[in-house]
Order: sequence, then structure tokens, then C-alpha cells
Amino acid sequence: MINPRSWRRRVLAALGAVVVSLAGTLVLMPPANAEPSPVSVNHEVRCQADGTYRIEWTVLAETSSTDATRYRFVKVEVYPQDSTIDPIVASPEGVFPHSLGKPVIGTQTLPGTATYADLSVWVQWDDGYYETFGYSAGAQLDGRCGQPPRDPTASFRPRCDGSVLVDLANPSTGRPVELMLWTSPDVYSRTVRLTPGATEKGIVVPRGYDTVGVSLAGETIGSYTWVDDGHCNVPDIRARSTCDALVVAVSMPNNGYAPTVVFDPNHGPEQRRLVGTDTTVEVSFPAVAGLAVEVRSDEFDPQTTHLKGPYRWERPAGCADGGGEGGGLPVTGQSIGGVVAGALLLLVVGAILVVVARRRRLWFTV
Repeated sequence: MINPRSWRRRVLAALGAVVVSLAGTLVLMPPANAEPSPVSVNHEVRCQADGTYRIEWTVLAETSSTDATRYRFVKVEVYPQDSTIDPIVASPEGVFPHSLGKPVIGTQTLPGTATYADLSVWVQWDDGYYETFGYSAGAQLDGRCGQPPRDPTASFRPRCDGSVLVDLANPSTGRPVELMLWTSPDVYSRTVRLTPGATEKGIVVPRGYDTVGVSLAGETIGSYTWVDDGHCNVPDIRARSTCDALVVAVSMPNNGYAPTVVFDPNHGPEQRRLVGTDTTVEVSFPAVAGLAVEVRSDEFDPQTTHLKGPYRWERPAGCADGGGEGGGLPVTGQSIGGVVAGALLLLVVGAILVVVARRRRLWFTV
């Protein structure tokens, strides 16, 4: 018989041995090679007054893979390829002009529109040893050297309800900015931060202010005073009911504007239509008891809100009782009177069959 306690002790002992073995392995494992690279490549970028980039490259051999003290550049690669970095150039075979621990500094000049530069070097030491791989570094450039930063812009779009939509844009050649939206009277304000190339559109400034403006560092870059420029439309809206539908018609005057009109029923999804100038658009909705439709548009004159409805469906005289989905239940199948009569007939026949069966059973047992 196996002793459970003995079995458990053996398992624990085995696990303990594994843990001790792993710990010993980790303790005896040699540390990873953390030695620095023998050759480093660094750079410093400056935008000069003449609109060009000046990149100063520094190559420094601080340690040697061998006991050598001098080295040469076997190969040098520069990007852009049509540029040079003197005196960081390849040296002839057997010539080792650079000393261990002494930086080699070269200058690269690029146009202000450049966006990237890099330098790669391959090294041989004076004892004949070649480094097995090259050393390199890259420089990211913004391509805007010498270009004056452009200021952000603000544009304004009036809405017929008296509010104003503000669109802000910061050009890609600009700088990070913090814009302040303000109103007169001084009640509303909002701060918007934009990075170069960013935009923010459709900022709603409520109605009720004489002027809306945008400032950068205390200076106004744009302002707007709300006026009715004639694009606020007074529509002609009419509705009629048929036995099967409610038809809503919207007509726009000949003023050169084509607003988007929303037809919003209380039964079913809303519908949107572009109503052109001097044009009438009709939208039909299936008739249903209680149907009502509202009509709205941001381009309608605020003084015409009473025209939005609701427009209600009313069953015209002479329509069948079933006209409209809410006018009554549809008549389908057989009449209920016939069904009841058939059911009664089946009951009578069933009763007769039961009586006949009982009598036969009695006659058989007498």
C-alpha cells in the first residue's frame, strides 16, 4: 500500500530540487555583454539664417575591438546621396588618419525643404581588423527651415436661427497655437488648441451676440457680425390627405438657395430632400391613424417656425372603413358565422354517434 504522505513528500522534494537547480543556473550564468559600441555616430541640426540646414556629424571611436590605436573609414554612405560630409570620407588602403578617442567632425548642408539625412560608416583598425558591421545615425528634419510660420485662419458661417458656425484651420507650415473664441457682449468664450495641419470645423456659437471673434495671443485674426444675407428661406409648405397617404409638399422661392429639408413623421423614419430654388418637392407617408409630420431646415427663416407643422393625416370622406393602416382590422378568411355553424353541426353529429354506440353495446350484452 502506498503511503499518501510519503508520495506527497517525494513530489515536493522533486519540485524543490528543480527550483534549486534553476536558481543555481541563473546565479552561475555569465552576465550579458553590456559593452558599449566601439564607434558612435551623433549629429546636431541647425536652421541657418539663409534658409538651409547645417548638420554637424560627429564620429567617435572610444574603444577598440583589438589593441589598435588608429583607424580609417573603409566606406562612407551619406543621404541625400548628392551631399558630402568632409572630412568624414573613405581613406585609401593602408592609410589610418583617425586616432582612438579623438572625434571626427564633419558638416553637411541641405536645403530648407529637406526632411531626412543620415550617415553610415564602416571602420578598419591599423592592425588590419575590420569591424563586421557599419555604424550609422539619422536626422529627422521638418522641411520648413527658412519659411516664415503661417498664421491660423478663422471663417464664419451664419445660420438662420441667429447662431454662427466657426471653422478654424492651422496650416501645416504653422506652429502649435492656442486660439480664443469670444463674443460681444463678452459672455461666451472658448479655447481651442491646434497643432500644425490641424482643423476644427463647425464650432457652434449660440445666437444672441452682436459679434463673434477669434484671437491669437491677444490679436484678433477674424470676426463676424451676424446679418441676414438673404439665404434664410420662407418656404411654402402644404399637406393633403388621401385614402392611403399623407402628402407633404415644400416649395422654395426663386432666391438662388437650395436648402436640405427634413420630413420627420411620428411613425417611421425621417426623410431628407434637397429642395432647389423655385422648385416643389412632395414626400408621401403611408396613412396610419394619428400620423403627423413635422418639416424643418436650418435654412428656414427663424420667423417661420410655425410652418413646420405638425401636418396630420385625416381620412377623407368616402374612403373605405379600412382606409389607412389604423382605420380598422383587415377582413380575411371565412366569416365567423359560418365557422360557428360548422362547429355546432359537428357537436350534434358527435352526440348522435355517442348515443348509437351506447345502444349497440347494450343490445350486445342483453
